[in-house]
Order: sequence, then C-alpha cells, then structure tokens
Amino acid sequence: MHAAVERRALAEFWFYFSENRGAVIGLVVFLALILVALLAPVIAPYGPNVQDRNALLVPPFWEEGGSTAFLLGTDAVGRDMLSRLIYGARFSLFIGLVVVTIALAGGVTLGLISGYVGGVLDTIIMRVMDVILAFPSLLLALVLVA
Repeated sequence: MHAAVERRALAEFWFYFSENRGAVIGLVVFLALILVALLAPVIAPYGPNVQDRNALLVPPFWEEGGSTAFLLGTDAVGRDMLSRLIYGARFSLFIGLVVVTIALAGGVTLGLISGYVGGVLDTIIMRVMDVILAFPSLLLALVLVA
C-alpha cells in the first residue's frame, strides 16, 4: 500500500512538473551539463591545460583565420577554449554542490538550535532570517561583492 501511494505521488509530481515547459528545459540543460562534466575526458578534444604554441589566439572556426581544429579558438597561450569550457563544467558543478552542502548544514544547524532551545534565541534567529530574506538576492550579492 505504501509503495503504491509513493508511486502515485511521484506520477502526480511528474505530471505537474512536465506541464511547466521552463522547468523541463532547465532539467534537460542541467542533465546535459552533468553528462558533459562526467564525460569530459571523452568529449573534450584536448586536455584543459595542453598548450599549442603554434596556435596562439586563434579565433573561433566561424571567423576569418579560425580553424576547425579549435572550434571555439584558443587563448593567449594556445589552450583550446572548448576543452577548457567542458572541463570547467566539472568545477562549476563542484562549487555548486559545495555551496548547497554548506547552506544545508548551516540551515539545519540553525533550525535545530532554534527548535531545541526556543524562546529568545528562537526569536533572534527568526528575526535575523527575516531581515536576510527581506533583501532582494541580486542587491545582496552586489553589496557583498562591493
């Protein structure tokens, strides 16, 4: 009985999720990014740090002077930009995973402390979180960077 309820809930979730075109496109892009990151050694034409001193600052292949050997061109020291972009997906996903893990650990810790102790500490934590959530995310990011 329990498995049937879970299966029905999952089917209902997928039905409503698949109705949201933006969510489905986002999921496809995210899964493609994960696939590219996992298969980087197979997909990338060159290593991310391999230098070709005969191909410095080669433009992308669609521009004049470009080469199909370097589809997105090369940088100032002759490294293939496509390979660096593909391998960079690994680093980007790792950073995202670390940030989410830190946020989860901090949120769970604050929630446990707030729920266990209660009283004045609970009120202080709740009001600090209200202030943080009151600021728009982009504005907060600009203030932190500046």
